Amino acid sequence: MTAAPGSPAPSSALHEQLLGRLQEMALAQPDAPERLAMCRFTTGMAVLRTVWHLPPGSFFAEYAPLLDQAEQQAAPRRVLAPAAYELLRAVTTLSVGAWTLGVDSPAVRALANLSFWALQQYVVEFHEDLWSYNSHLNLFLAALSLAPPGRDRRVDSALLLTLQAYYAMVYLQSGVSKFVGAGRRWADGRTLRAAWGELGTPLGKWLARRDLRLSGALSALTLLFELGFAPALVAAWPRRALLGGASAAFHLAVKATMGISFWHLSWFAAPLFSAPPALGRRLASTLYQPPPFVRQGEPCPKN
Repeated sequence: MTAAPGSPAPSSALHEQLLGRLQEMALAQPDAPERLAMCRFTTGMAVLRTVWHLPPGSFFAEYAPLLDQAEQQAAPRRVLAPAAYELLRAVTTLSVGAWTLGVDSPAVRALANLSFWALQQYVVEFHEDLWSYNSHLNLFLAALSLAPPGRDRRVDSALLLTLQAYYAMVYLQSGVSKFVGAGRRWADGRTLRAAWGELGTPLGKWLARRDLRLSGALSALTLLFELGFAPALVAAWPRRALLGGASAAFHLAVKATMGISFWHLSWFAAPLFSAPPALGRRLASTLYQPPPFVRQGEPCPKN
């Protein structure tokens, strides 16, 4: 079957459609300022909760000598004095809290980013087997500190897409690691059923006693969701709110069956994809000195 004379080839039409979709995603998200306002507040609250749940300074001071002795370290590992560590936590809390509540001073933004980065780095470097599950918070904090939203609609849209793409990349990375580590065997259900049996909630332990085909089907769906989230975001861009809802439901299911909460990621499903822009508009009007088109409640034009 050939195309009609003068009409674009199917491959050319598909290419143009894809370019148009990517341009819309990157430069013409009409609710970008509102979503960035919600992301800013969510990022600040997630960082504050992370800092609150970090170990106290006495933990590092007490366990460092034991680890050095067990590992026969030639030189003792670097450990901050408990008072210095707690001071760093306090500086992070105060600066990030001020930024979350709308203080846009360059000094506050710089202090929030540097102190939180130093805190995360110190905790991760304490032991070689430690690594950060929430490094996206550092990236989100840095990206949202660049400039208040609303000054340039295209910049806002590009910044929002950066956060959305990173969110999707976390899923892609998780799915690829499963596939690379275990291959198709990960989807046979044994890994998930064992995790339910050892780490699961009462519901998870109940599921672990069910037929292997159930855990196999759910394992396959997990891989499909994680590997497919990024391409689905592009293909079903007008329905991205549904993807945000699916992401939140996925994390609720993990929490309900395994007791594992990726709250520092799942909190962003709503502001990035699903929450109504009116919520971000109200938040911006309250805290973030929005530009006139947000203050008046007018949607941001696509062009």
